[in-house]
Amino acid sequence: MVARLSVIGRRSKVTWASTNSRVHEIASQPLNPVTLRRLLELGETSNAKESSLLLHEELPKRLARRVKAVQKLPFIVGVNPHIRSIYQLYLDSFETISNLPQPTNDAAEQLFTTTLKDLVASHSDVIPRLAKGFQECGKYMSKEDAADFLDGMIHARIAIRVLAEHHLALQDPIPGYIGVLNTNLSPTTLLKSTAEYVQELCEVNYGIAPEFEMTGHLDTKITYIGNHLEYIFMELLKNAYRATTEYHRKVKYSGDPVPVLITVARGPEDVTVRIRDRGGGIPPEEMARVFEYSYTTVPKSEIEDDHSIFSSQSRQAMQQGVGGPIAGLGFGLPMSRIYAKYFGGSLELKSVGGHGVDAFLRVPNIPRSGSGFIL
Repeated sequence: MVARLSVIGRRSKVTWASTNSRVHEIASQPLNPVTLRRLLELGETSNAKESSLLLHEELPKRLARRVKAVQKLPFIVGVNPHIRSIYQLYLDSFETISNLPQPTNDAAEQLFTTTLKDLVASHSDVIPRLAKGFQECGKYMSKEDAADFLDGMIHARIAIRVLAEHHLALQDPIPGYIGVLNTNLSPTTLLKSTAEYVQELCEVNYGIAPEFEMTGHLDTKITYIGNHLEYIFMELLKNAYRATTEYHRKVKYSGDPVPVLITVARGPEDVTVRIRDRGGGIPPEEMARVFEYSYTTVPKSEIEDDHSIFSSQSRQAMQQGVGGPIAGLGFGLPMSRIYAKYFGGSLELKSVGGHGVDAFLRVPNIPRSGSGFIL
């Protein structure tokens, strides 16, 4: 992408050529790994000033790396309105944060925290914009290059958001939480509420909906970020309910659809959730593509249908920036896998042709004593 391309900022007109030197300098600095142990330590000591100093040093480097990543995109991709707006957002955020005084006193720390809160809100719709941008111009890149760019953007966004929201949460402590970490999170409770919600949406959309059954170690409690699990559960359950209901209609079974089966298994080092549907399975040629960005089995008519309950739910989740599925844009499963892998977990799908799909989500059973997983 040419360096002379001008981009209009909120406060001034800047060019990539004029920012390249400073962006390159800061982006080239090594990142200081921030572990969950460090997050827990900051939260347990409620050291907001130390947290501010950490973010003041780390966020500009992470934002600068995203600016450079967009600059390296092919010209025709980078000038897409959605991608260009993301570039400007990251550049503005980089300049704002890096120009703040070091938060070494109460006034500077308060200014940093207030500014950070505004920036977190401004980044809430980055993923939908990325999805739309690559839906429109992703064909101008190879699948491998596009996937590498999107993986990097989404992974970095998770890191930036976790660091920022953890700091903000330290300012207003909630019982049972250390920053954004829920120290008493029940996967069963979250699965149940998400399944009930998806079941209701499914019934409104199709007129029928499967029940769900839960088995296993239902009393399991872990220390984790609830929004990450909620995103994954929503995507997997939405897929299970859609597949089961549509297959039930296709084969013209009598009676109600077969229930969606949910199992929670607790091991010494991790917790595994299995979600099993009776949607007929995924053909091998589609199975090889389910984790590709922009791949979707949602009909185009439903994507564009404002009255589709799944699409409406997706738009609402995108607006809230919580992390619901992005129906029809093909980001749900690849993003779910990134969230799962982020703290050392995994997400796998196993298809049984003519029967259904088992989705296996594994997340670490993080001890309160800390973890070495890197943000």
